[in-house]
Amino acid sequence: MRKLFKQARQYARAYGACIIFIDELEVVGKQRVFMDAFGGSSESNSTLNQLLVEMDGLHDDAAHIVVMGAMNAREDVLDPALLRPGRFDRTITIGRPNLAERKDIFEHYAKKIQLDPAVDMARLARKAVYKTPAEIENILKEAALISVRNRRDMVNYKDLSEAIERIELGVAHRLSMTQKERETTAYHEAGHLLMVYLTHPTNDVFKASIVQRGGILGVVHSIPREELYTSDGHTLRAHIRVALGGYAAEKLKYGVTSNGVSSDFENAMQIAHTMIWSYGMGGFVGDFTVIPHHQLSESLKEKLNMETNNLLQSCIKEVEETLRREMHILDRFAQELVKRDELDYDEIVSIFQEYGKPPKSIPLPAVRTEVPA
Repeated sequence: MRKLFKQARQYARAYGACIIFIDELEVVGKQRVFMDAFGGSSESNSTLNQLLVEMDGLHDDAAHIVVMGAMNAREDVLDPALLRPGRFDRTITIGRPNLAERKDIFEHYAKKIQLDPAVDMARLARKAVYKTPAEIENILKEAALISVRNRRDMVNYKDLSEAIERIELGVAHRLSMTQKERETTAYHEAGHLLMVYLTHPTNDVFKASIVQRGGILGVVHSIPREELYTSDGHTLRAHIRVALGGYAAEKLKYGVTSNGVSSDFENAMQIAHTMIWSYGMGGFVGDFTVIPHHQLSESLKEKLNMETNNLLQSCIKEVEETLRREMHILDRFAQELVKRDELDYDEIVSIFQEYGKPPKSIPLPAVRTEVPA
């Protein structure tokens, strides 16, 4: 550390200024431990202490030196001494890119591969909600590998879509299932699909599949149409309805359900429990999870659990009413999945449009109006 700052001073004197950039700052800057299990101090303390001494020494130096650090961890992992005035006393938080920025990032990294000119970058950016620049670059690299495996010279939209699915959902494995299992899985996923497309206020369906990925027999890939940082009660109820869609579809079609609903139930009950116990979205206001469990009366816990169950019952009733009303569309999507295994966004929208149900509007990327300097 001393050698680094000595060299920085030499550069600053020679060139007028110098910038020291420390990546992964939390490695050397994490909070000090003054006594470990063996009675001694941590070795990392010495490195941090040296860094603090060298940074303090910059005040008495005529050289112009700026010390910058970067990390992905939360700021509170750093030792408080590092954040005092004269040290790392300025914080810049860089968030994930928005829709227009993702489009620009896709266009930037796309220059490094042979990309089909027909690929719509705006559409691709909408499918990559919450993705970081590194994740976007990884998508394009994975798409290029898929294109090479398929002996194509150019990366097309299908390659990019498959790359996103491979990264998020895992590699596809085609199991040898019985026809009954395929049909049950198809109805299960069709139930999820209909509840997203018809009832969800913020999400869209970009993929429905009955091909095994990551140990699950089927999946409906649903993501928000735009960046959202909070969820209201309507959105949370929609999440519950979507989670229960597979169970309701199996029950309506066969009269019985399979053990494939377990993870859906876990998801639905977790959301309902949080809404009632933590978010005050029931008859009681407050976050009851912060109160020690033994301090809550049994009657209050019973009432909170009853409200959670009533919320789930209300949601499953809405789901069953919707699927029963749209049973002809549910049958159609189940048949299509059995026949084709997978349905992409365009195919899903096309089928819904046959029944007079157009897609929800999706905002286009903002148009930049800045004048270049």
